[in-house]
Amino acid sequence: MKKNFDINDLNEIDIKLALYMQDLFDGFCSNRGLQYLIDKAREKFARPLILIDTSGKLLAASYDAENVFQFVQSENKNLYLTEDTLSQICSDKTNDNIEKENNSKRNLISSIKIDTIEIGKFVVYENSIPFQDIDFMLIDKVSPLICAQLQKNIFLNLDNNNLPNYLLADLIEGKQIDESIIKNKQHYLKWARTEYLYIMVIGSNRQEAFDSKIPSIFRILKSYIPVGQCIIYAPGIVAFLDQLLFDKLFNSPNSEFNDFLSKNNLYAGISQKYTLLNDSKKHYLNAVTAMEIGLKRNMHCSFFEDCTLHIIYELISNKYDQMDFCHPAVAMLMVYDKENGTNFLETLKQYIFYSSSPGEAAKILNIHRNTLFYRINKIKDMAGITLEHGDEICKIFLSIRLLEIKVETP
Repeated sequence: MKKNFDINDLNEIDIKLALYMQDLFDGFCSNRGLQYLIDKAREKFARPLILIDTSGKLLAASYDAENVFQFVQSENKNLYLTEDTLSQICSDKTNDNIEKENNSKRNLISSIKIDTIEIGKFVVYENSIPFQDIDFMLIDKVSPLICAQLQKNIFLNLDNNNLPNYLLADLIEGKQIDESIIKNKQHYLKWARTEYLYIMVIGSNRQEAFDSKIPSIFRILKSYIPVGQCIIYAPGIVAFLDQLLFDKLFNSPNSEFNDFLSKNNLYAGISQKYTLLNDSKKHYLNAVTAMEIGLKRNMHCSFFEDCTLHIIYELISNKYDQMDFCHPAVAMLMVYDKENGTNFLETLKQYIFYSSSPGEAAKILNIHRNTLFYRINKIKDMAGITLEHGDEICKIFLSIRLLEIKVETP
């Protein structure tokens, strides 16, 4: 007769292993990428560790791996184990015999396979702390999770040497990260090349269709933005940009990024530039706001710094009738233009906008400069305004712009 499960039969190692695996499995399900999983494994093993492919190319490593493993850099910046180090790893004893060795530089190795084909090795360095029974049990459990994560990366067509950085998720979640931790991550943190940073959020007006297109979007997106600077994070794809990449995407005359967004029915919101990584959550939320405003205005690329008036409009509209904030002169000119077929309100707007260059305003309105001054003097008399101080000018121009946004908003 089969004995029923009794939790009292579990020993301390079983319980510890179960807790370790629960934490590792949660890490896998968090979609923060392979590096996050490797760092979680580092916490459990408390030893340096690496993941390599069959050629010795480094796929992921703990922050202290470079202290015990020897690497060389290829021309395309990939890291590989040196031939001597790789040879040592490949000739190491099997897991069953390793504990019999009397050597402080032993490695615990697990073969990573997909469909019975070895694609890499997961290597844990003993580091003068003798391996315990739980280490052998743990590596057997961790290896399938690593294999599953690699298969997920293949599905998303991600380059394993340039994996999405879970540090990005921590930053946009508002977790305060110590500078020493960031320094430890420098072996795979390569996207902050300049002082200024931006956050970009990419989404779609058809979320279900967007979710199904993420793998194909990633394949195309990585030709514009290194995949290691992107993560999948609600409500879409989040990318961290330094000033060099920002200029390449948005200030270069040859950039095709806007066309990419338009052709794929994607909408991007871009934050203001910032310098402190620990401010990333605020700027992520600002980028989301910019993207949502772009969706409403059917603008495939929307910058938060250009959204001020739209944010003000939404704040007002959620609680008040927008006309309650309209300057009396603007309201009067709206009625006058409608009844008389004139465009005095547009004349006033352009005159204020080009306050230091009335000739440019006249050009926009397609009238003579003297005609512009004649109209403005008439508007002053009709509306009882002077246009001589900033407070009046600001209220009038804000009223005009809010009315325009109201017309533009579906």
